[in-house]
Amino acid sequence: MAGAGSLTPKASGSLTPKACEPRAAVERLSLLLVRLLLFLSLATIAGALAFYVFKRDRRYLRFIAQVVKYTIFLMLAILVFYAFERFVAAV
Repeated sequence: MAGAGSLTPKASGSLTPKACEPRAAVERLSLLLVRLLLFLSLATIAGALAFYVFKRDRRYLRFIAQVVKYTIFLMLAILVFYAFERFVAAV
């Protein structure tokens, strides 16, 4: 009697549909990619800030501004993609 809509117990004791398990794995992977992007952006900013502190060259500040700008644009694009995916999946 276990069909696609049947419920399976999770380790936490709650019940979830079996059909949602692959989607949850994809969401975890995509969240991991977003965290990796943020970590790399922050590491790049920290490195450029260290170069600015030691060399006092303003081009590093401009580079930091560009990294922040493009990180925000990329995060907004990912947010729009997630919202679109949720909207399409709901329909």
